[in-house]
Amino acid sequence: MAYIARRTAEGLSDRGIVRCLKRHVANEIFVLLTQNPAVALPIGPRIRQRRQTLGIVLTEATKQLEVPYQRLRRLEIGQRADTNSETAYGAWLDDKTRQPHPAQEVA
Repeated sequence: MAYIARRTAEGLSDRGIVRCLKRHVANEIFVLLTQNPAVALPIGPRIRQRRQTLGIVLTEATKQLEVPYQRLRRLEIGQRADTNSETAYGAWLDDKTRQPHPAQEVA
């Protein structure tokens, strides 16, 4: 409110004050985007692809890992960032990859 009062006293209209505020926000965001290194993307979508390649349904993974269904689903689609869960899930999939597929055992 103090900023608006000061800028109004300087002769700016409400529209001009909002424009100045938007410019300030844009400048701050630009600095953050250009000076910070890229943030690593979650590996959840890659885990989902591995699970689907192995033919494992999500409900089986949740039972084996003993975590709620929604937690794994959000992890897989990238809505949840949890390195501990990603690590445990990845290790479980690694174990599944090393085990022979049930169809291969019959042959």
